[in-house]
Amino acid sequence: MRRVCALLVYLGAAWSMAEPLAGTRTNDLSDAYLSGLDRFTLRETERIAAERSARWRRHLPEGDPAAAAWLATNRAELARMLGVRDARVPFDAPETLGTLSHDAVVGRTETHTLLRIRWPVIGDFAAEGLLLEPTQPSAIVTNIVHLPHAGITPEQVLGLTNGAAAASRLGFRFPPSNCRMVVPAVISRKKSKYLSELPDLSRKPGAATRGGRIMTAREFVYRPAYVMGRHVIGYEVQEVLALVDWFRAQTPSASVRVEGWGDGGMLALYAGALDTRIDHTVVAGYFGAREALWREPIDRNVFGLLRHFGDAEVAALIAPRRLTVLSTPGPEETITRELKQGEGGAPGELVSPAVDAVDREVARARELVPSDGGGWLVRVTDREAADSHDSAASLAGGKWHGATVDTAACAARETRLVKGMNAFSQHLIAVSPATRHAFFADLDLSSPAAFDRSAAAYRTYYLERVMGRIDSARTALNPRTRVIEKTAAYTCYEVVLDVLPDFILYGYLLVPNNIQVGERRPLIVAQHGRGGTPRTLMSLQNGGRKTYYEIAPRLAERGYLVFSPQNPYVFEDRYRQLVRKANPLQWTIYSYIHLQYEQMFDWLDTLPFVDGARIAFIGQSYGGKTAVRVPPVMPRFCLVVATGDFNEGIIKMASTRYPFSFALVDEYEMFEFDLGNTFNYADLAGLLVPRPFMAQRGHADGVAWDEFVGYEYARVRRLYTKLGLSDRTAIHWFDGGHEIAVDAACDFFDRFLRQ
Repeated sequence: MRRVCALLVYLGAAWSMAEPLAGTRTNDLSDAYLSGLDRFTLRETERIAAERSARWRRHLPEGDPAAAAWLATNRAELARMLGVRDARVPFDAPETLGTLSHDAVVGRTETHTLLRIRWPVIGDFAAEGLLLEPTQPSAIVTNIVHLPHAGITPEQVLGLTNGAAAASRLGFRFPPSNCRMVVPAVISRKKSKYLSELPDLSRKPGAATRGGRIMTAREFVYRPAYVMGRHVIGYEVQEVLALVDWFRAQTPSASVRVEGWGDGGMLALYAGALDTRIDHTVVAGYFGAREALWREPIDRNVFGLLRHFGDAEVAALIAPRRLTVLSTPGPEETITRELKQGEGGAPGELVSPAVDAVDREVARARELVPSDGGGWLVRVTDREAADSHDSAASLAGGKWHGATVDTAACAARETRLVKGMNAFSQHLIAVSPATRHAFFADLDLSSPAAFDRSAAAYRTYYLERVMGRIDSARTALNPRTRVIEKTAAYTCYEVVLDVLPDFILYGYLLVPNNIQVGERRPLIVAQHGRGGTPRTLMSLQNGGRKTYYEIAPRLAERGYLVFSPQNPYVFEDRYRQLVRKANPLQWTIYSYIHLQYEQMFDWLDTLPFVDGARIAFIGQSYGGKTAVRVPPVMPRFCLVVATGDFNEGIIKMASTRYPFSFALVDEYEMFEFDLGNTFNYADLAGLLVPRPFMAQRGHADGVAWDEFVGYEYARVRRLYTKLGLSDRTAIHWFDGGHEIAVDAACDFFDRFLRQ
């Protein structure tokens, strides 16, 4: 009795409930919570970068025979991150593109013919660009791929149209007669409005279709590709490697050089790192520190990149082959996000790398490679590049004869490229059920116990490779509480726990007043959705929202303990930018949630009235996303209810066909790398077996259509039934919208928690 009373006194003693001062508002700690997560993430970015550099130095000592294996492993990992994982289509030679209106020949010089070309890459996707073919191709000694910055056309690079000055930061001069050069078209960041391919079939015929959002072409390609373990960067690197395939097959004795400026420099760096057949890589206006990757355009976001690679580590994959880094100014670019103007894409910024930053990263790359390797890495200043007559650092200029350019044809070319890349991503979505079926081949369905054992490896894979685990040792709990509300049925406490430096857990604990001495009650973690706080689930008079139907107090009135923590998805673009900072560290928004729930469980274990074996979970909307992502890898949750979100998640996230797809709206943080090849919602819910699981679906919920929800839940039902557990799962359909069906959830809790 003394222990219970002492703890209740402790919970309420820190602060007493008080009205805020005049002219101020109540601080619900959400701002401090999110600001702390931001500081923690930025600090971890620096720490992980330092650890990464030290790890590479340990694995690449001079003369170490294991170094080659280390480099091969990291080369494969970089290819996986960039989505360079599909077999390229073999071809004898590029196809020339001529029509009745446009000849394939664009122009000629004394030594070269300029041709419009197309070449196959992966699947049905084909790249396009311009080919400078020597008049005497049998004499070729060097094959060159020159990659412009996004939005600069091959025609601009070659001085055929306006913009050549901006395109020629590499200081290119015309290649000599014994060189072949291809200039691929690199997709731009031109903004367009992207609409779903199908109308909203859930609305009345003739009703206005909800429009898509304006975003850049690169982001449009990036979104679905990222979910399918691919990337717009990877697609364009594959274009380069397809050309290398052709070069090596046709002129095996000729050298291969890949070079580029800005985004082209990025693509050249990655291509040179991945393909050892490339003899010389030239990077201009790109090389430098990547710790601020989150500020750059989202189409550069690579999941886990900074945990394994900075530019110096990527450069180390090129050694001992030649790498030339030009410290020419890089492109300057700002991408805005004006929601009132219909823009739903992510904000981003490109800043020209400072000369000293380039020097530091070059020095770091040289430190990583113990031997100079014959001067494999050459640093060239802007002045040296301007004065150089070496074609390795040079192109624009030259004298054209009869050259013609059609700007409309250039725009049509980009449209084809965007459609082709996205079509490949959509094909991957279509075949992803079979891909995931093969992925789960090692599950044992002979019994619930056997399934649970075999599912352990998949839980680990999801936690480590898809969700991302924050593996720092947690701090002491240091709990702080104060009373927020007292009613006849319960007392509500505000709770703050330390998780890591700058990382706190904040939430509301509702304790029924009728707990008896020595009694242990089940506890339900009730999780808010996007933009919510712990108050969201409270009574309407205490800040609750209607669609939650006061679930926290209603559960407490039924005798349950309730804990409602703050999750990171609050303050709109602030949390989205937090996800941008997290992704390069191989974290998602659920990484933070997982860690704070671990701290929550440790604290709950200190409360004598909590039954640690009966801790359940209910989440609404973004909380419903959390319900199918976090509890499956946290066995302390004994039961899960997902509301307002359960769905055919891969289509919801990545398809561009349906009007409810995240690929077409504002939530640019929503995309999870490689989820489409690994875990759909039914697969994640299946990892809960043998624990009870309920999905709730309101027929009018715009999250998706009933047909998709039913399709995905049928897979859950089939698994539970196969294992003889059909009584442990249910879907509750109701005539409502994006809301919680509280009574059905309470009945499900009562069924399993009151035993």
